[in-house]
Amino acid sequence: MKLPLQLPEALILELNEDEVSHIETMAREMFEDPHRRRERSHSTVLAHTYAGVILEFALARQGAVMNPAVFDYTKPDTHNWDVEWNGWRAEVKNSQDPGKLPTDMEKRWLTIPNYMANKLARNRRLYPNCVDIIIFGCYNKLSENTYDVRWRAVVPFDTIRQNLRPCQEKYSNNWTTDHDGVRRIKYFYNTRGDDRNIYNKNV
Repeated sequence: MKLPLQLPEALILELNEDEVSHIETMAREMFEDPHRRRERSHSTVLAHTYAGVILEFALARQGAVMNPAVFDYTKPDTHNWDVEWNGWRAEVKNSQDPGKLPTDMEKRWLTIPNYMANKLARNRRLYPNCVDIIIFGCYNKLSENTYDVRWRAVVPFDTIRQNLRPCQEKYSNNWTTDHDGVRRIKYFYNTRGDDRNIYNKNV
């Protein structure tokens, strides 16, 4: 499988009222569904929804088509990919902004929370043919409903499980407290594990 030849371009995203309403509706529906809520509070569900959907809207501004299916837990194709990007079914994930790391830390890692790494690995095992690529991005909030969006990597889904590795436990920055209050180690994507990935070293 070949991947797109380049990453999407960085952009400033201004959400309109319809998009904000869409995100809030998604979060409410997710919170009301036990399969999707996963014991999270409404505020956590809303924050996680914003984290993912902001990037989806940013890609839509650049020509991606959002998955039009209505969520159905029994139909993986309705919930395992977010957008179609240049013909590829893509899962869109928010990764750590390297600019927010301590100044003495290496900034060339693509780091994600523990729960996200486990979800990607689980989806690859359970639904191996529902996604083609994963697009990782990050963003900063500039003002109300306005975000500076940058893209970290486009990676193949078929090798995601073997290329997600736990971060080194000895560094405090590699730990985070998840929504359930448990402290867990972060994961990083091993960019050397698949030469088809497209990694942005300039974020």
